[in-house]
Parts: sequence; C-alpha cells; structure tokens
Amino acid sequence: MADKKKKKRNFAEIILIISALVLGLLIILLVAGNKKKIIIDGGSHPEFSGNYPMPSEITDGDKSTYFAYMEIPDLIFKKMVNVSFTDDCPVTREDLRYVKVLYWGTDYEPHTGELIVNKAIAEKTRDVFYELYKASYPIEQIALIDEYGGNDEVSMSYNNTSCFNARKVAKTDSWSKHAYGMAIDINPLYNPYVGENGTILPISGEIYADRDKVFKMKIDDSDYAYSVFTKAGFTWGGSWEKVKDYQHFEFNN
Repeated sequence: MADKKKKKRNFAEIILIISALVLGLLIILLVAGNKKKIIIDGGSHPEFSGNYPMPSEITDGDKSTYFAYMEIPDLIFKKMVNVSFTDDCPVTREDLRYVKVLYWGTDYEPHTGELIVNKAIAEKTRDVFYELYKASYPIEQIALIDEYGGNDEVSMSYNNTSCFNARKVAKTDSWSKHAYGMAIDINPLYNPYVGENGTILPISGEIYADRDKVFKMKIDDSDYAYSVFTKAGFTWGGSWEKVKDYQHFEFNN
C-alpha cells in the first residue's frame, strides 16, 4: 500500500513538473511573439502598407511616396495622448510632424517605420532616412515609443529607433531633447548611453558599451549613420566629453 501511495505521489510530481515546463514554454513563445509584433509594417496608418522598392531600386522619384512628413494624423495623435504626449509637454501638437520612412531591416527586408519629430527637422529627418535606406543601412525597427508605453528603457532594450517622447533628462528636472522632437536614437541597444558615473542605458546594452569591440550596428565616427546625420547638421552624443550617448543624434537650432 505504501508503495502505491509513493508511486501516485511521484506521478503527481512528474505531472506538476511537466505542466510547469509547458507553461514556461508558452510564456517564452508569447514574449517572442510580442517582440515580433513590435515591428510595424505599414505603420499605424493603413494606407502606408504595400510592396516596397529595394534599396538598389529606389529613385529620387520614389522619395515622396515612401519618405514623407505631414501633420500628425488624428489616429496617430490619439495613440500618443497621455503616453509620449503629456499635459505638461513643452511643445504642442502643431510643433510636431509625423514622418513615415522605409528602412532596411536586420532581416534583410524592407520595412516601413514611423517617427514623430519637431517640424523644424521633419525634412532633414525624411532625407536622412532616405539616404540610410539607399545604402541598405541596417536598422532593427522604427516604431513610435508609444508602442512601448512611452518607456524609454523598454524601447531601447528592443533596439527601437525613435525620436519624440515628452520626458525629462534622467535624474533632472530638465526636458530632454526628445521632448522637443529634436533628437533621434538609432539602434539604441547596440549604441548605449554611458553616464559619467558609469550608468549604462539600456541595461541590456552593457555588453556593447566597450567601443573597442567589433560588432554589428555599432555607431562611431566612421559609421555611415554618423556621416549622414552630421552632414545634415546633427551632433552626435558619442562625441560628448563627460557622457557618451552613442545612439543619440540631436539638432540644435
């Protein structure tokens, strides 16, 4: 009788372990699936979906079709309210523009991306991403930070390229350049922020803080993104003295 009880107990424990493993696998698949969904083909605006010319095929005549800026559509702004666009935001909706672009993904496929930028740099932003696309410059994804609940750390950890977010500079009361739509972060996971005290953001980007290492999507002063952005009048955070923000390109007007 004791052996039967022991066998039943062992069987129940095995079932419990198997159930836990299955549940864990389902969670992993769910997280992976959600990550894939972050890449937005066609953006939030359905009319932007379609077949896209490859980088080697695109011409200046295609520019206005696949690279454009405009006033923020109501559908987009509704998504931004109380997320990236807050009541105390230092700029108005009218100060900002919605930019749609093509980008060459790390899967070697074209994708559509969307950014919110200050109207003062809307044309420059459109032109920069056009040049990056023509050169097949790899970008993992370009989505509004609202897709991440306005959480900069999460957006960076997913290597999401973005611009506008009404947030303060970390540990200060000063508005970030991103709050004005005047700064763009490119492939931030591989190009982290390194603070004067050694703080690294995103945290998951710590292994990419050593800029002597060779790895994909690393931005330095020989990188094509650096060349295109600086030629357009942007300054690079990787050249700052006290802190290094390797993902960051900002425009000072």
